[in-house]
Amino acid sequence: MILYTYQQIDSIFPVEESDYQAQQVVDIPGGQLMLEQVSDEYRIVRLLSTDPNLFLDPRYTPGQPYKPSK
Repeated sequence: MILYTYQQIDSIFPVEESDYQAQQVVDIPGGQLMLEQVSDEYRIVRLLSTDPNLFLDPRYTPGQPYKPSK
């Protein structure tokens, strides 16, 4: 979808800062995961990678619980 407008993106798609405070990015072999803290665990929000095989790995499916290594 392409949206041509003179308005700023925040007026069209408002974003609250609190939505991003519970998220963090962790490194995995071949890419990164964006995680969101839900109560006492983390859930995968997004996989950031250029390796197409990682997107086929069920361990990195968005919505899955994830325990980051310290």
